[in-house]
Amino acid sequence: MQRFLYRLYLYFATIRVRVGQRFFNIYLRRQRATLSEADLSYLNLSGTDLRGANLRGANLRRCDLTGVNLAGADLSGADLTAARVTEDQLAQAAALDGATLPDGTIYIGSQ
Repeated sequence: MQRFLYRLYLYFATIRVRVGQRFFNIYLRRQRATLSEADLSYLNLSGTDLRGANLRGANLRRCDLTGVNLAGADLSGADLTAARVTEDQLAQAAALDGATLPDGTIYIGSQ
């Protein structure tokens, strides 16, 4: 009985996380989402539309940004250490000054 209840608990916890993440992604799809200084580390944001979003100083460590639209996003001072993001995606961002890139280097000017 205890195993059954534990499995049931895990099942509902998984559903809660999926539903919560789905609503979070819907919120993020709004153009110009303001997430400055937000801790988004370890989240799976793949496919999310973050066009024009304010991510200044946000913690995006180990975040999955696969297929995320970062056109016009402000990533100044953001921490992207070990994040899954391409150089092409980062090139679309409006600002990267002072951001920690996935390889651990700090972006200074036009690199």
